[in-house]
Amino acid sequence: MELLIDLNSDCPIYEQIYEFIKNEIKNAHILPDTKLPSTRSLAQSLKVSRTTVVNAYEQLLAEGYLKSRAGSGYIVNRLDVLNIERKEYKRELKKEKNVYESLDIDFSPTKIDSKSFPYASWRSIARKVFSSEKEDVFIAGDKQGEYGLRIQISDYLRTARRVICSPNNIIVGAGSEYLIMLLGLLLGHRHIALENPGYIKAKAIFKSMFWNIWSIDMDDEGMDINILDSTNADICYLMPANQYPTGVIMPINRRRELISWCYRGKDRYIIEDDYDSEFRFVGKPIPAMQGLDPEKIIYLGTFSKSIAPAIRVGYMVLPEKLMEEYEKKLNFLSCTVPRSDQDILEIFIREGYFERHLNRMRTNYRIKRDTLIAEIKEKISKAKVFENNSGLHILLTLEDLTEDEIINYGEMSGIRLYPISIFYSGKNKRKSTVLLGFASLTVDEIKKGILSFSNKLK
Repeated sequence: MELLIDLNSDCPIYEQIYEFIKNEIKNAHILPDTKLPSTRSLAQSLKVSRTTVVNAYEQLLAEGYLKSRAGSGYIVNRLDVLNIERKEYKRELKKEKNVYESLDIDFSPTKIDSKSFPYASWRSIARKVFSSEKEDVFIAGDKQGEYGLRIQISDYLRTARRVICSPNNIIVGAGSEYLIMLLGLLLGHRHIALENPGYIKAKAIFKSMFWNIWSIDMDDEGMDINILDSTNADICYLMPANQYPTGVIMPINRRRELISWCYRGKDRYIIEDDYDSEFRFVGKPIPAMQGLDPEKIIYLGTFSKSIAPAIRVGYMVLPEKLMEEYEKKLNFLSCTVPRSDQDILEIFIREGYFERHLNRMRTNYRIKRDTLIAEIKEKISKAKVFENNSGLHILLTLEDLTEDEIINYGEMSGIRLYPISIFYSGKNKRKSTVLLGFASLTVDEIKKGILSFSNKLK
């Protein structure tokens, strides 16, 4: 393959290599089961460092375009071809106290590092918004969310997540829970397939809307398509970039299979919850699934983990057909996020504060994650750690103990651990496994907690 790189481009060299090989695979110019050049030989031929090539190959491996065989290097995966007639996608832009409170160290998988939030910058922007001579900050705004904020969200999603969207098919709301309920009003009564194990709150919301729920077991690549085919589900709710709680990253083949499933039935859609997608610590973030088919995938995202949970700003990207239905049926609904909060967030993103904050937090969380994994491997010899270089928690397995015993040992050590069994419908297939979050803890707290836990295990 003739791979050319542009040393003067703003695009990193590893990303140029990644993009070239990915496109060659997708266009069938590199055939399945083809063995790629070794990282050393490709680095020599391109006159770049071997690390640069390794980073490109590892990103392709993480997304499922390649597979790795011991002694054979990197092999091209077989991609199932989708014969889908696509419409051209165009839309014109328009203007109680609990027992854990006494525990010293909380390895919560849902908390963030709130101490690192740029409070001074946020306060400065807020003063600017409220000191403006314009009084419209107190007047009801755009029903879909302020247009300026939707422009910023659209730009971010296109560049960072490869989502195909415009400001006009984005709806802003107070968190993903509200947006899911909005979908209930839009889509009517449905049969929905949820990942098992999966996100408890989403299941509770769908249950409250009286949707028929199918819990579909997962394999190593995500929702099992064979089990899905045996149900009468017409909606799938997925977390393909970083599944919660397992951390599984859905590879390209499974994503294509699930999109193909949409076309085998009437009015089928996929709801993609892009949970924790901003935090990937090796290579670049896994692209959103929505970019593969914007007409069949409803995209959900929030700023809860990337900025702060209390901001309560979520966004939904609707396919063209559903956006038209929304404008007909639900255009009477007002945006549930205060206009002032939207204006502050718009400036926060537009003036680069958001990007700088994300970069700082990725470094911050990477250090904490690496510390947690290193401490476990050093101090708990029988521990098995599962992590996928993404997200803000890991899974810890101790096969000679039950899940309850692990949590009890944690309580005796002064630390709070979280069971994975609560995320399952039916049988728990991950025995002796708990979740450990690291985002809200300091490095010293992580070390102290794991040391105390390991001493109790001895």
